[in-house]
Amino acid sequence: MRIIETGFAVPGTSRKRVLSTFMMNEIRTLTLTSFGALTFLLCYAASLPLLRAQAGDPNEVPFVTATTKGPNQINLIWPAVSNSGYGYLVEIQSLDDPRYLVWTELRPIPAGTVYTCDNKVLFNGGTCNINDPSGTHVYNPPTNRIPYWVTDDTYIDAQDGSPAQFIVSGLRPNTLYNFRVRTQLSNSQPTPEGSDQPYSDTATATTSNYTLRYVSPNGNDANDGTSADTSGAWRTLFHAAAAIDCGQALIVMGGSYPADGIFMNQVCTPDNKAVVLVNPGDTAVITSSVGPGAPTIALAGTSLVVDGIISVSSMPQPSTEYDGVISGSYNALLNVEFHPAVVPTFSHYGLIISGDHNLLYGSYLHDYGSPDAIQNPSGNGGFMLAVYGLAANNNVIWSNHFSRGGHDCSLCKAGCNHNRWLNNIMDGGWGSAWQVVGGAASAHNLFEGNVVKDVGQLVAFYKPSVQLSYGYNTVRRNVSMNCASSDLEISALNNGDTTASVLVYNNTFYSPMSCIFQSHAGGVGAYDNDLYANNICYKVRGAASDIYLANKTNRIEYNDILFMDATGQLQPDESIVIWNHDAAGSYQYPVTLADADAKYNPPFGHNKGLDVDPQFVDEAKGDFTLQPGSSLIGAGMSITDPDWGSTVGRVDLGAFGIQMKARAQANSVQPAVRLPR
Repeated sequence: MRIIETGFAVPGTSRKRVLSTFMMNEIRTLTLTSFGALTFLLCYAASLPLLRAQAGDPNEVPFVTATTKGPNQINLIWPAVSNSGYGYLVEIQSLDDPRYLVWTELRPIPAGTVYTCDNKVLFNGGTCNINDPSGTHVYNPPTNRIPYWVTDDTYIDAQDGSPAQFIVSGLRPNTLYNFRVRTQLSNSQPTPEGSDQPYSDTATATTSNYTLRYVSPNGNDANDGTSADTSGAWRTLFHAAAAIDCGQALIVMGGSYPADGIFMNQVCTPDNKAVVLVNPGDTAVITSSVGPGAPTIALAGTSLVVDGIISVSSMPQPSTEYDGVISGSYNALLNVEFHPAVVPTFSHYGLIISGDHNLLYGSYLHDYGSPDAIQNPSGNGGFMLAVYGLAANNNVIWSNHFSRGGHDCSLCKAGCNHNRWLNNIMDGGWGSAWQVVGGAASAHNLFEGNVVKDVGQLVAFYKPSVQLSYGYNTVRRNVSMNCASSDLEISALNNGDTTASVLVYNNTFYSPMSCIFQSHAGGVGAYDNDLYANNICYKVRGAASDIYLANKTNRIEYNDILFMDATGQLQPDESIVIWNHDAAGSYQYPVTLADADAKYNPPFGHNKGLDVDPQFVDEAKGDFTLQPGSSLIGAGMSITDPDWGSTVGRVDLGAFGIQMKARAQANSVQPAVRLPR
């Protein structure tokens, strides 16, 4: 493994650079074994207190490491700075890649697009006339920043378990790239270089020099694949992807690939992958699959990578089939796009992951199912991304854009465990953002840093933003805007399932119809020890909670829960809390937050008094950071999270209110299945 180190700015050194016990005035190249690299990083992390600038220094810059991970991928690593503000901006430059001849800011998440239903598609006796041609329900961030918490040890490359703060893919093989990172202290568009936060020193790395093979719409499968021209390139992805060996990269030349697909079973290693890479700068589209029931991409081996392919499958398939299938381990889909050829669609779904330690990064999945209630009764169809089964563990779903799933944007079901959904966008106005469903122990998953917009706004059926139908899962640091129903549902759907010990903390739920719905399915014990804390549920438009059972082991504490009436006025004394609904009598009617803290304690406590205007920086533009004068700063409770790290230091309310303590076994391989505690 090749690691390129830059220096670190230290006060009082005239910007000389310090690394461990020796000084650096220039970039140095270190060639290390994997064990040596890990040892170096651990030693470096231990030395951070000596290297860090003074707390809160606005001019402190990240110390960036660039690590080559293949012919198409370089990972960037840096420790937290003491004043990271909103987060970090990443830039790239290369004299050998025409796309990046000048410094270029990288976009972490693909932009979402608009859609229009084809009302000529008849299904179930109905047609779809529900459209969003202007993208009203799509969220595209105002800047390219990544949040400050990417420096937590939760952020890893699942292909080998190594730390990563930013993954750069779609790169040219055997090419030198430069990178730099700066913090963003405001939510405005970055100003020109020199008038904003200072950049880090430049980190440099060269992508791996793999043996290259080529496939082209103008090729021939009788060729040897050794050149991009018609006399050398293969013709089909089906043939070419199966023909490459570990340590080889298949360069996919731009164009359309009908009746085709990528099917890979190679057994490789993280240091010697088999890579399918769209020729950097080109667009390559699979326009239909090889036949009924066949996906367009299927990865069944290990250490396989597909980078840059667009799947627009129009081949009819049985309704249980997916366009993408990952059943293997330590694989990656990078910069891919899955969507049907026409909206609505009912014959196939998006991507299913049933294997372990796989990475989905920087990809765009959209438009599976229908928003029409006749075509899609109760929103029961249309699955964008399913992580499915007991073998689906330790997968990382990071920096993707999921738009318009008829049922949901992402589903964890039938025992998926120890997976991470990190900093994705889930929008479009159709189904739920994230649902966890049991049938087996779908536990110990993390849903963190995701931005959810307008769930259910375009549909007639009930859709919560987040549905937890199995326990021992963590939901934190997310922002959900304008949910048409409840931002959180906790419900034990299947007989024998539990939703105990779910942790929902430090989220911002903005302008939902309801904050919490908790079902009675499974009985009182199915909801033991659930936590809802440090959340902001602001401008709620209906009953803030509808909780059916009298479970007193729950903790609903230190939240800002504030009602807004139909005229837009905030009403802190509105009756909005229903608890123990099944007991009927007075319990079925809402009470004020003050009454809930007094009469229903436990589980309610320490909420009244925090029901105030949070003083967001700019809620109209989706900036839900607290202003310095907000009374919610420091008003939260500390959280102990046995799976994903506990809070340290001051705790504010809302998505941007916590710092996490490093975990004792950070980045270690988790067991495939761990029974609930």
